[in-house]
Amino acid sequence: MTTFTFRSVQLPQDTALLHSWIATEHATFWGMPQATEAEIATEYASLLATEDYEVLLGIDDSAQPRFLVELYNPATSPLAQAYNYVRGDRGLHFLAPASENPQPGFTQEAMTAAVNHAFAAPGVERIIVEPDVRNKAIHALNARVGFRPVRPIKLLEHDGTIKRALLSICTRNDFEKATGHNLGSSFLSPENWERANRHVLAKALGEFSHERLLEPADHGDGTYSVQKDGHRYLFAARQFQLNHWLVQPQSLEHHEFIDGTWQPAEIDVIDFVTRFYRELTLSDAQLPTYLEELSSTLSSHCYKQVHSTHDSAALAQFPGTAAQSFQLVESSMTEGHPCFIANNGRMGVGRSDYLRYAPETGAALNLGWAAAHKSRAQFDAIDTLDYESLLATELNIGEREQLDEALNRALFGTGYRAEDYIFIPVHPWQWENRLSITFANDIARKQLIWLGTSQDEYQAQQSIRTFFNLSNPSRHYVKTAMSILNMGFMRGLSAEYMKVTPAINQWLGELFENDPVLSQQPVALLREIAAVGYRNPQFEAATEKSAAQRKMLAALWRESPINLLEEGQTLATMASLLHVDANGKSFAAALIRRSGLDPEQWLTEYFDAYLVPLVHCLAAYDLVFMPHGENVIMILENGAVKKVLLKDLGEEIAVLSDRVALPEEIRRVRTGGDPVLSVFTDVFDSFFRFLAPLLDVEGILPESDFWKVVVERLLDYRAAHPEFAQRFDDLGLFEQSFPLSCLNRLQLRNNQQMLDLTDQSGGLLYAGDLQNPLAFAVLAAN
Repeated sequence: MTTFTFRSVQLPQDTALLHSWIATEHATFWGMPQATEAEIATEYASLLATEDYEVLLGIDDSAQPRFLVELYNPATSPLAQAYNYVRGDRGLHFLAPASENPQPGFTQEAMTAAVNHAFAAPGVERIIVEPDVRNKAIHALNARVGFRPVRPIKLLEHDGTIKRALLSICTRNDFEKATGHNLGSSFLSPENWERANRHVLAKALGEFSHERLLEPADHGDGTYSVQKDGHRYLFAARQFQLNHWLVQPQSLEHHEFIDGTWQPAEIDVIDFVTRFYRELTLSDAQLPTYLEELSSTLSSHCYKQVHSTHDSAALAQFPGTAAQSFQLVESSMTEGHPCFIANNGRMGVGRSDYLRYAPETGAALNLGWAAAHKSRAQFDAIDTLDYESLLATELNIGEREQLDEALNRALFGTGYRAEDYIFIPVHPWQWENRLSITFANDIARKQLIWLGTSQDEYQAQQSIRTFFNLSNPSRHYVKTAMSILNMGFMRGLSAEYMKVTPAINQWLGELFENDPVLSQQPVALLREIAAVGYRNPQFEAATEKSAAQRKMLAALWRESPINLLEEGQTLATMASLLHVDANGKSFAAALIRRSGLDPEQWLTEYFDAYLVPLVHCLAAYDLVFMPHGENVIMILENGAVKKVLLKDLGEEIAVLSDRVALPEEIRRVRTGGDPVLSVFTDVFDSFFRFLAPLLDVEGILPESDFWKVVVERLLDYRAAHPEFAQRFDDLGLFEQSFPLSCLNRLQLRNNQQMLDLTDQSGGLLYAGDLQNPLAFAVLAAN
C-alpha cells in the first residue's frame, strides 16, 4: 500500500501539472476542460489567496505528485447557503488524474489518504463534498470511504452558472467503519483534558463550597485550600454575595504528601470526587454513575474548547438572520447549567451520537416520524387547533403525502386502517436505541410504525431533546422524549403529562392576556399548543407512574419565537448571559457594551421584562415558574432586552394556593410550597448569583450596584401597583436571609431521579440560610 504525503501547490512551478490534470475530458466536472495554462494559473492563484483554503498535491513514495486535493471552510463558500454548517466541518474536492496505465485500487487509496489527511487537522469532525449529481464514479468512490448522501443541492458557481450537486457527509466514525482506519479523537488531548479538569474542578470547589459540602481553609491572601488523606488542593478565589465562590482554574494546585513533603500532583476532578465522596454525601452506589457523568462532562468541555471559537463580542453582533444568529449563540454556550457540576452527563449517548445530537455541535438533523395506533396514542391541543391543522402547518404537502404512503404500505394486507393512527415526531436516537427494542411488541403488532425522517432539518437546543426548525424557523419547536440520564433525571416525556399540557398553556395564555399588568409588561409566553403521548399498557401494568418506561414516547409542539420578532430584533436564551468565552469575556457584558446603555439602564430594562412579571405572578396569583436561563428567551434590539418570552410551561409551572380558580383538567398544577423560594432560589441563587459577579469582574458594574437596581425595580413595581402592595410585602423579598436550597446535593443524593416531579418542593435539600443581598441593598439605599 502506498504511503502518501501532502504539500501545497506552488505557482508557477505546478501550473503545467495542474493544466495537464484539469483541462481534460476526464476532469470535465471540474468545469475547465478548455482552460489555458494562464487561466489555470489565475484560478489557482485566487484559491491560494482565499482565507482558510488549502490546495494540496498528494505525493507518492517516489516523490511524484499523483492527485489533487482542495480543503476549504464550507461556512465561507457557496455551500454555506445550501446546507446547515456545523462546527468542525471541512469541505473537500478531490481529483485523481487519468492514467494510461491505471493502477488497481489507486483511486480509493488516494481518496482514503485525502480524507484521512483532512481529519488530521485539529477540530475537524465531518468532511463535506458536493460533486456534480451526474458524476456517478465519484459518488461510488465517496461511498467506499464512508460518505453518506444527504440530498441534491444547487450551488452558484464563480462563473454564474448553477451546479446541481449531491451533498454528502462523512463523519469520523463513518470513515473508520468504511476504511478500518483509527482516527482517534479530534478533541481529547492531554492539553485539553488538563484544561477541562481545571475548569470543572474550579467549578466543583466553588459550588460545593457554596452548598457547604466543603469548608475551605482561608489563608488570608485570597487563597484557600481543602485537604484530606495526604492530598491538598490550593486555589485562589473571590467571594461574592450569596456565598458565591469564583475560583480561578489556573490557580489550582494539587499536592500529595510523600516522604514528609508536599509534592506536586496531577489535577484530576474524578480523583478529587472519589477522594471526597463522603464529604459530598455520595453513597457507594451513587459514586460510579456520578463519575461517569463527570467524565462525560469533561469530554464535552474538551470538545467545546476546540469548537466554541466565537468570542462574546462577535456573538453579540448576531451575524446572519435572526434564526441563524439565535442558533449560533445557542450552540456556542460552553458551560451548561451554572450550578450543576456534572451537567453534561447524557448517559447512553455514544461517540457518534454525541456529534449528531449534542447541542454544542450545532448539528442539523432530521427528526423521525412514527405512526401510533389511537388505542395507544392520544393527541391534545389548545381549543383553536386540531390535529389536521397542526400537521398542515408543520409538513409540506409532499412530505405529508410521503408519510401517508409509508403508513399505507406498512398496513397493506393487515386489516388496519390508516385513519386509526396518529403521527408522532420521534428523536432518531430514541427510536434506534430504545423504542425499536423496548417496544418491539408494539412494532410487531402494528401498534407503532416507523415512517422515516423529516424533510426539515432541526437543531438541538441546550435542553438536548428540544429542537428548533432550521429549514422553516417560523414552524414550531418540537420537544421529544430521549431516555438518557442527564443532571439527575431521565429525559423522557410523560404521556400522562402531555395529555393536559395544551390545556395548561391555554389557561396560562388567557391569564396573561387578561391581566392588566402582564398585558402591559414586556413579557409573553411561548405556548405548548399541542402534544401527543403514547402508552404501553404492559409497562404501565408493571411500573409506577414515575417509571422511565412510561416516558419513552411523547412529543409536544411549542410556538416559535421567530414569529414574535419585529424588524431589527434578535433572539438569545437568558442562559447565554452567563456564557464566558475563551478570553474570559461574558456575553452579558458584550451585550451591554453593544447596547451603548448605562449598565444600570440595561439591567432596568432586563429586570422589567424578566423579574417584575415573575414577582407580579407571585403577588397576584401565587403562580410560579421554573425561570432558569434555558426557559427564558430574550428579544433584543442592538443588545438591549426589549421583551422576555417564558417557555416550558406545561411541566414546570405551579399554583401554590387555592386563591386562583383552575379548570378541573389542569388541577395538577396546584401544589404546595413556599412561593418566595421561586425567586430566592430559582432567580437570585441560581442565576443572579452568577450574573452579578461576571459584570463586576469585567468592570461593567459593581456587584452591590447590581442588587441596588434589583431593589429599585421591585419597589417601583410596588409603588405602581398599590393594589398588590400588601401581597408584595407578604412575600418578604427584603428579609435578612432565606434558606439555601442545594441543587448539587439533590443530584449527589440520587442521580437517577433528583426529585419527584409531582412533589418537587417536598424533596428539596437545604443547608442553612443565605444572607439576602436585597436586605443589604435596601440598607445602603437608606
